[in-house]
Amino acid sequence: MDGQSGDQAEPTETTKEKGEKAARAGLELNSDTIRIVPLGGLGEIGMNCLAVEQRDGIVVIDCGIGFSENDLGIDVIHPDFDWIFERASRVHGVFLTHGHEDHIGGLPYLLGELDVPVWGPPHALGLVRRRLAEHDFSPGDVELREAVAGRTYEVGPFAIEPVRVAHSIVEASALHLTTAAGAVVHTGDFNLDPDPPDGEPTDEARLAALGDAGVSLILSDSTNVDVAERPGSERGVAAAVERIVERATGRVVVALFASNVQRLITFGEMAERLGRKLCLLGRSLEAHAGVARDIRRVRWPSDLVVPIDQAKQLPRDQLLVLAGGTQAEHGSAMRRLSLGSHPELKLEPGDTAIFSSRAIPGNERVVFGMMNDLLRLGVEVHSRATDPEIHTSGHPGRTELERMLALVRPRCFLPLHGTLHHLQRHAELASRLGVERTTVVENGTPVLCDGHTLVREPPVRHGKVMVAKGGEPLTEEALRGRAELGRSGIVVVALGVDPARTEPSSVRVVARGVPAVTGSEIALRKLELEALRAASSFHDGRGIAIEEFVRRAIRRAVEELSGTRPVVEVTILVAVP
Repeated sequence: MDGQSGDQAEPTETTKEKGEKAARAGLELNSDTIRIVPLGGLGEIGMNCLAVEQRDGIVVIDCGIGFSENDLGIDVIHPDFDWIFERASRVHGVFLTHGHEDHIGGLPYLLGELDVPVWGPPHALGLVRRRLAEHDFSPGDVELREAVAGRTYEVGPFAIEPVRVAHSIVEASALHLTTAAGAVVHTGDFNLDPDPPDGEPTDEARLAALGDAGVSLILSDSTNVDVAERPGSERGVAAAVERIVERATGRVVVALFASNVQRLITFGEMAERLGRKLCLLGRSLEAHAGVARDIRRVRWPSDLVVPIDQAKQLPRDQLLVLAGGTQAEHGSAMRRLSLGSHPELKLEPGDTAIFSSRAIPGNERVVFGMMNDLLRLGVEVHSRATDPEIHTSGHPGRTELERMLALVRPRCFLPLHGTLHHLQRHAELASRLGVERTTVVENGTPVLCDGHTLVREPPVRHGKVMVAKGGEPLTEEALRGRAELGRSGIVVVALGVDPARTEPSSVRVVARGVPAVTGSEIALRKLELEALRAASSFHDGRGIAIEEFVRRAIRRAVEELSGTRPVVEVTILVAVP
């Protein structure tokens, strides 16, 4: 028993009452009104997740992750899903626009506590199956339902039709939702490439038909609003890369985003034409290629792709390597190749590296550092800086954003997928083009729409959950502690005390990351003597414990030795008689 007596306490608000409040909030919506609740992707790039609520239910659109910009041991970042969990009984499902990690990667964390079906394109669901298996979901634990363009699916009170759009991944979709407030179009990530390698351009005819019928609200991708016109096309990228490969005399390594199936298609065709074998380096790249082959989106001949042990035996001018790690991620294939530390493959003078990618903002320093490491190996390096045509974005420039608005002709506009700067510029563009109502919000701020107006509501609970390598969430306190250790280093003092004596009998000091102390036997010995002196001079009744007394003395001593104030931890070890 837990020691309580009498009647048990009523359930706290975090259980029963929160669910009841959420249900009442749904009923308070007018019968012609929907609530848009952004939980990720507004005010930032990535981690896309948005809920659409009306009186009789909720659907979640996309459920992505973000990645840390620092090195504090954070594996992934996903949205705080508490707003959804509190309304679990009203959620009818999740609908995916496509298979990029910033749209599907958060599903294992959401579905661990929410039992609902997931709709999505076959390619996206193939990636979802792999991701769920990595998180110990068994087949059948989650109901995955294929959703193909041109058909309509009932998700609780919503009717949802995927509309094919071009993007850097196959089977990307915009979504047409029939809601209490009328027709809503969610563009997902898109571009208007007229001839993508998968043969499925954006279905402008269907978008125009929706516009003719009347669209209450459009939610649209803002990532590239600063780009006047998106340069190039996927086929243009393939042609530019092929020109470089054709004149290369050694091994060629092409670094690309693992999810860019459009380039897997064209680079495979290129390898066949030029008589080179393909070798894939990187787990994520192999996973995306595997799913694309499973659903017949990539149709490579059986003898085109060779394993690494066979690849390194080929003549150097007969190998084309596709590698992940465009952002110089620690342990990635490209990073190890640039350092000469890849266990299976070494690059040599005369080899060629092609970066068919861009440096994500914030990663420029490490990416250019990796390119310089390749140059030091004697490798010829091509990037957007030297050959602008070898990469193009999967997201729309302003001319394509204008075209989308011209096709759909919505009454109301809410920009998605971008920082506050991107969202505001996109809203300004829509207003200039004559959209009647626009508004800009960031994560956590709901918007009510009745098909004619947009009304912002007070923020709801939202935020980011940092997940450590190993799968456990990191608290703010843990993150602060990691950051402090990284800035300052740590000194650990272990004092042994014999209970029969009043003075310490032994001491050990270990330092990590402290200048002039770490690795210095003389400095460590000085600290050990200082710890013994402080412990011997300690007397009960000074108002603090002996551990704190010694910690302060050691911190003063370290500051005198190194000029720094590291984290100091003191442990008293009492010998057992």
